[in-house]
Amino acid sequence: MRRLRISGLVRFVKRVRQELAGPVSAERLAQLRRQIDENIGAIEQIARDEGVPIQSLPLPSRKAYLFLKGLDLSTVATETTPSASSFPPESVSFRGLQSYFDGLLSRLARSNNPSQWEEVHGQIVSSSENIENEIKAKNIRPEQLKRQAREMRGWLAYFSERENFEEYRSAVERAGRVFREACTWPAAKSVAILVHFGPLPGMYRVRGHSDAIVVHLATPMICFDEALLRSVADMAFKKGGDRKLMHEAAGSEPYRKIASAIDLLGGVVAQTRGIHHDLAASFDRVHAAYCNGSMSRPHLVWSRTFAARKFGHYDHAHDTVMVNMVLDRKTVPEFTVDFIVYHELLHKQLGITWQSNRMAAHTPEFREKEREFKQYDQAKAVLRKLATER
Repeated sequence: MRRLRISGLVRFVKRVRQELAGPVSAERLAQLRRQIDENIGAIEQIARDEGVPIQSLPLPSRKAYLFLKGLDLSTVATETTPSASSFPPESVSFRGLQSYFDGLLSRLARSNNPSQWEEVHGQIVSSSENIENEIKAKNIRPEQLKRQAREMRGWLAYFSERENFEEYRSAVERAGRVFREACTWPAAKSVAILVHFGPLPGMYRVRGHSDAIVVHLATPMICFDEALLRSVADMAFKKGGDRKLMHEAAGSEPYRKIASAIDLLGGVVAQTRGIHHDLAASFDRVHAAYCNGSMSRPHLVWSRTFAARKFGHYDHAHDTVMVNMVLDRKTVPEFTVDFIVYHELLHKQLGITWQSNRMAAHTPEFREKEREFKQYDQAKAVLRKLATER
């Protein structure tokens, strides 16, 4: 039986979740209700026309459909006065910014004299000012910016500061030397190696182009010294390197300080509230019951999609607990969300154990402490049931 793909469904659900997580006007709630009903009807009609059962939809689409079917809009809080700004969540970007930003990183990588650096810094300052002026003029809130726009806004604001810009310049020169020496690609003999420090989901990425090999590194890695950069280069080109060293550096205070500063300048988006569960409240319960009030609160976020493999994740580098939004259901008990938060906080508390240059997250010590959760068996039973949907 062929697989039926429905594009845009998960994106629609994400937008619905973001809007319903906070108070909405009664008029907007009615609009969302109509849109949800229309989407459900359209999905079911497409499935009937194609002769494909809903159960055969790809997992993210199937979970999105079930989420819409299970929504109880009668529990959503409404506000009496409409918001001053009419942009939906994560809908605003700045035209041409992505291509301009990519070109900016390329110019920074290629600049080799003081006048070029000064010119690029001036462009960064003016670009940041233009973005801030537009945000102010249109009354755009951080949560209304698309993620990429927030990341680039924070990056530009951070490196507008002369001290931070000088640190970037030193890092590009340092990393350029290291990656040129470490590169084993044959093309390295005839093309340039350019290093970009910018927004990146992971730690590094290397791409070959006709005129250059571009090494993309996460922005906070500007604090890495040559030894750390050499370890990254060995991982990128030689499948070697000290992974433990790199991950410890990504959890260090200098790395987190840069990451936090850029996040703040980009605009803080509090997304702890789901439609049925609030991660902040979950953290408070877990913190009081199991941490004796001794742990700082990490960033708490719902996943951006219906992840297929994990119910939660802890990012040491950004001190962030992510919980799969598949758990934000009325039928999922509160203690199940608490258990996932507790599980991820254990990763924060116990850190990473290394065995033969590989991470060992779920050690015997971890499993023993995990079982201290009071409703461990009940929570695991709910998660096993949810896992059968996969």
